[in-house]
Amino acid sequence: MFSKSLTGKCQIMERQKNDREKQDHIVNYIKLYLILCALLRIAIPAQAMIYRPQTGAMWDPSVIWHDGKYYSFMMYNKDGRDGLKAKHCLVSSSTDGVHWMDEGIPIEERESARECRFFKCFVARCGDKFIMDHGVARPEGQDTLRFYESSDLKNWNYLFSSHPDTQWYVRKGRWDHMYIVPKEQGTSEAGYWGYAVATPKSGLPRAPGILQSPNGTDWEVLPPAEMKWGDTPQRDMEYGGCERVGGKYYLIGGADEYVSKGYSMYTLVSDGPLGPFMPDTEAYRLCGTTSKTVTWLAAWARARDELLISNYASFSSDKWRPSMLPLRKPVVDNDGHLRLGWWKGNEALKGKLLTLEKNKVELNTRDMESHYQIVYLNDVFDLDKGVVLEGRVNASPMALQQNSKAKPATGFVFEEGPKESYAIQLGIGQPEGREAHIGRLQTSAEGKLQFQSEDVTGKGCATVTGVENGKEHCFRLLVRQGMFELYIDDMLMQTYVYKPSSGKVGFVAHDANVIFKDLQGWDMSL
Repeated sequence: MFSKSLTGKCQIMERQKNDREKQDHIVNYIKLYLILCALLRIAIPAQAMIYRPQTGAMWDPSVIWHDGKYYSFMMYNKDGRDGLKAKHCLVSSSTDGVHWMDEGIPIEERESARECRFFKCFVARCGDKFIMDHGVARPEGQDTLRFYESSDLKNWNYLFSSHPDTQWYVRKGRWDHMYIVPKEQGTSEAGYWGYAVATPKSGLPRAPGILQSPNGTDWEVLPPAEMKWGDTPQRDMEYGGCERVGGKYYLIGGADEYVSKGYSMYTLVSDGPLGPFMPDTEAYRLCGTTSKTVTWLAAWARARDELLISNYASFSSDKWRPSMLPLRKPVVDNDGHLRLGWWKGNEALKGKLLTLEKNKVELNTRDMESHYQIVYLNDVFDLDKGVVLEGRVNASPMALQQNSKAKPATGFVFEEGPKESYAIQLGIGQPEGREAHIGRLQTSAEGKLQFQSEDVTGKGCATVTGVENGKEHCFRLLVRQGMFELYIDDMLMQTYVYKPSSGKVGFVAHDANVIFKDLQGWDMSL
């Protein structure tokens, strides 16, 4: 008996030894892989919708195109998990605007030793050189702009620091990142305008700070932009730049707890570069959320022969380590409203074409007690890798009883559990009064589906609020690692997050007849 017990213990010890040796081998393989990735500059997968640094945390990327590449300059906390505690600037590059790779750290905040933080930067081409300006969060306040110069976007020379001019701006108020544009399109000879985040003195309208320069290196501070807020509540904003499109100037600014609870971007329009800027009330919220923050500060981006708009977003589980989103195409409609569209360069997101079991799904809620129907695709997608789904949708409301308060909708669902899913519900009808809701769909104890709205897109939003009755629409749905982004007819509907429990994605109808057809899917190429 003693011999058998000893033999058993020896066998266990031998297995434990073998397990430790296997674990050591695995650790060594991982270390070798990481070293090879660093030497060969191979990107290592990180939780991101599109891109975030392999280590540390970024914040507030700004994108510019030069000499065959897109460059993204961002705040960077190289040792921590909070991008707002950045002390460096990180630059990444991409040949297609979709697949990004860390390039390196070109700048460390000059006073980082005394806990000054590197804040958002903008980079602009000024003649034959590039100018970077960035904010600095000092212990004394966020009241400093620093300027750098480069000929190649890699090596930067410090020029000077700037502070608010107390004629018009609060001395200890915010004096932060400044977007630079030529005064005349296509030429540098007329000089440049600068739109800075600023705090105008009491009695002046809330507005961006205005600067001008003949060459990009010598800057004169001017009074704030002229504003006409009308009935819209005034607010100091973080500005993502101002660009001229079709003879008008579109200023975009971001704020938290303003109009809605989540961080959102807003559009103000003017006929001239110095104003008066007025809120575009019919499409004021360019993008953003109503109850919690997902997306952050969007910014104009000068790409190759076109303007784009960049943005970034946070996963629920890692709020302070956000990732870049797909670049968007700015679209000004026939009424002069700025909206966000699908950028053709994002076709590079499509990797392997998937063979779906179904290319058509029909939903009809006529006999559904809860007025809902959900149909999941039979396919299980690799959502860590990401998937792109495209197709067409045609929806019409059910014939409702008189005095019914039902609001017909259709959309998409993402499985979160056996009796729980997250849903996008697009209103069906004319744009006026139509709303899109995002929230949780749960099965009650009585077996009925119940929807709890968390995010609303409706009146005053520039993004898509739903689909028209009986009209066929195209859709593009991007899903990756608990984040999704939806486009209807190539216009942005929303970017949001959920808690994935499986690779199941499907469709939903509420008091509606709906046909989804011509369904196609691709693995993301990231």
